Amino acid sequence: AYPLNYLDDKGQAQGFSVELLKLMWQHMEHPEQSITVMPWERAYYLLGQKPNTVLFATVRTSKREQFFKWVCPIDTVNVVLMGKAENAPKVDSFAQLKELTIGVLSADVGEQILLNNEVSDTNLMLTDSYHHLIKLLVANRVDLIAGTEQTIRHAAQLNGFSLTNYEIKWILKEEQLCYAFNSSVNDTIIKQFKQALEKTKQTEAFRKLLVNYQQQKLKP
Repeated sequence: AYPLNYLDDKGQAQGFSVELLKLMWQHMEHPEQSITVMPWERAYYLLGQKPNTVLFATVRTSKREQFFKWVCPIDTVNVVLMGKAENAPKVDSFAQLKELTIGVLSADVGEQILLNNEVSDTNLMLTDSYHHLIKLLVANRVDLIAGTEQTIRHAAQLNGFSLTNYEIKWILKEEQLCYAFNSSVNDTIIKQFKQALEKTKQTEAFRKLLVNYQQQKLKP
């Protein structure tokens, strides 16, 4: 999601996590590799099945931890429940959600946190993109939607939806955003990427990239 990772007008992968990876490759003296942008559910499935793959930016959760190898952090993100500013109740426990319908993106961190905390799948309405997730909310087809706050807000802006009358009802969790590698990737390679990330963050090029990223995040 912009400005972390997105497709530009020419269909090329852009964004903070992409540019950060390129700086890491430079530090490793490694040639740039091709980056493919695809729907989240498909990309997440391939990460678990296809050797020598990496998916980013991926939210690192305790349940996902054992399935992949991680290079972190790119950034941190709030996973939230959003609903109408009026009428929709404030939420402070998973038990409250048993009477509500919640829109989620399939295989996304919001869905996984809810399922991992015994929210029934019958309470969830699945969709395939944040664009459609927000459509469910504004069309009153769900009580709440779950997802990463920055992605929700950007998707709303990109697709012409106003969130003026909506608010965060509960922060489910703050999580790290990372590069997630298929578990078959050699630990030596993972160590090289971790060292490259650490070293890259000490450079002037990274500081300039970070300033630009933070400015983009603050744009309405």
